Amino acid sequence: MKSLLDGTTEWRYNSGVEEHEDYAKIPLEMIHRADLSCKAKAVFAYMTSKPANYQFASKRICKHFKEGYRAILAAIKELEEFGYLTKSRKCDGRMIYTLRENWWSLTEQEGKEALFDAFPQAFKRVIVKHERVTFKQAQEAILAVLQPHEVGRSYDLASSYAESCNSAELSMNENTLATWLKHVKNGAI
Repeated sequence: MKSLLDGTTEWRYNSGVEEHEDYAKIPLEMIHRADLSCKAKAVFAYMTSKPANYQFASKRICKHFKEGYRAILAAIKELEEFGYLTKSRKCDGRMIYTLRENWWSLTEQEGKEALFDAFPQAFKRVIVKHERVTFKQAQEAILAVLQPHEVGRSYDLASSYAESCNSAELSMNENTLATWLKHVKNGAI
């Protein structure tokens, strides 16, 4: 730049930017993202300019921007959706925002979603279909468990099993019968 007063030229070409602390670092990946708004990028830049352990609050952030409160909240929500920050509510009701140190890594939820996308079969619930049991089959199974001197109780126990399933709205199947037989063996019934 040339001074008009004395005719000398003084070059100021961003000297000392690296050692200067008046600058915020923004990841290039973020700058080049087309799916992230300029507003969100500006809020992120503002947040990275603050010292470590700085407690961000949306109203305090709004004081430094021309945009309104809702616009800043939208930018913060956008940053949270893309994983650049997390939020937590304090016991007094205030929301505190924290920049993620490893914003390039996945959050727990993102990790679960990535695993689900990669291995959808691993997360399907296993549905076991149990064969339906008739009253006669239940009586025969109970008879096989009983002691020889208790054979007369098989009808009563099968009736009790059927009534219990009906009152608890359980289906009479192999699973409920197996549970019932354990109770019969243990002498609980």
